[in-house]
Amino acid sequence: MNRLEQETIINFNEAEATASVYTHNAALIRKLEALADSRPEDAKRARSFSDGGREYIVPKRWVKVNASRILTEEQKASIAARFKRA
Repeated sequence: MNRLEQETIINFNEAEATASVYTHNAALIRKLEALADSRPEDAKRARSFSDGGREYIVPKRWVKVNASRILTEEQKASIAARFKRA
């Protein structure tokens, strides 16, 4: 399977409190495996596929879209000054 075909798909609906995460991403698999081990009541292993993909069931509230902040030069200077004082 080439890299273009190695997808991550997150699927949820408005009626249920859980989301399905299907992925080939090794870093995400490691993170979800650790969560399934440490928090089995929340993160559950669903299926493993012969092509290397894995599926997990997680609370829908864990699914986030996080855009990084864009700082102005003034904000960057202010933050740098605070770090220097600390």
